[in-house]
Amino acid sequence: MKKVKMLNNAELASFCGELALLLPAGITPYDAILCMQEDSSSPQALELLNAIASSLQNGMTFCEALSSTEVFPEYVVSMILLGEQSGNLDIIMRKLASYYKQQCEISDSIRSAVSYPLIMIALMLLILIVLLTKVLPVFQQVFIQLGSDLSSVSRQLMSMGTVIRNVAVIFTVLIVFITVTAFILSFNPALKRRMVNFLHSFRLTRSFYTGIAYSRFASALAIVSAGGIDVYTGLALASKLAGNEQMNKKIAQCKEYLLQGDDLPQAMKKAAIFQSRDIRVLQLGYRSGNADSVYEQISSHYEDDTISRLQKMIGSIEPTLVIIFSLMVGMILLSVIMPLIGIMSSIG
Repeated sequence: MKKVKMLNNAELASFCGELALLLPAGITPYDAILCMQEDSSSPQALELLNAIASSLQNGMTFCEALSSTEVFPEYVVSMILLGEQSGNLDIIMRKLASYYKQQCEISDSIRSAVSYPLIMIALMLLILIVLLTKVLPVFQQVFIQLGSDLSSVSRQLMSMGTVIRNVAVIFTVLIVFITVTAFILSFNPALKRRMVNFLHSFRLTRSFYTGIAYSRFASALAIVSAGGIDVYTGLALASKLAGNEQMNKKIAQCKEYLLQGDDLPQAMKKAAIFQSRDIRVLQLGYRSGNADSVYEQISSHYEDDTISRLQKMIGSIEPTLVIIFSLMVGMILLSVIMPLIGIMSSIG
């Protein structure tokens, strides 16, 4: 099978979700893959399923078969290996499906929250460029024909429009460059990781990415807890999903406290992972045997909090953009209308 692009969150959620439905019925991974082949209509999906089925037929384990395709994240392969070893593969697949579905929802929420302001900014810039480069020159010609001229403000705006028109090619090249860069990032994990690290450290986006990292970490621990995986191994796996250097340092500290004899909630408290309220709830969860449910609640809490803060920030930016845009357009129109009114008055 030729090397293809890594599966995205939606594809992983679908794959794990279908297996989570089939495996509890006592169906082997090989038979489950065959069932998925029958229902699949996508050529790419069929190619992937055929490759997995072929590897299973050749004696590979399910984990090895997935790894050989090179389209599954290392975390998924590691979790499936532990699921096979512990006999809880169906539970692992169900939790993985839930995790990747949650990641899709987070991505969709962020995309929907950010897209409207970006579209509004683009439209604002487009309207301003049209006013400065197309509308004002027409009024200038009208004023010249009437024996008058634009005001000094209008002439300055005209000069600005000329500059914008002259550098329009540069803006176009810049937009193309950003688009190509985003496209390359989607295929290059190393570059994508650098961009994510930058966003983690950038002041305006740091808090949002930290919240997402906490949500991912809690989701990973929910999978680990439900799958019967030992805590130390689970923390090592969860650190791969966090994607945050600060979080990974805290996880390393937590592992050290575990080696010193602390239980997981105590170790997390000392390492400053999660809020005190979350730690108290987690302690109760471990006592009652519902730790995986508590982790899911904590993950949802951080997810909701992050999305809510993002929406509030964008909600405060939108009115500011509207006010600035209105003032700029109003200034342009007044710089044209006021001289025109003066000319009409003199004619009258």
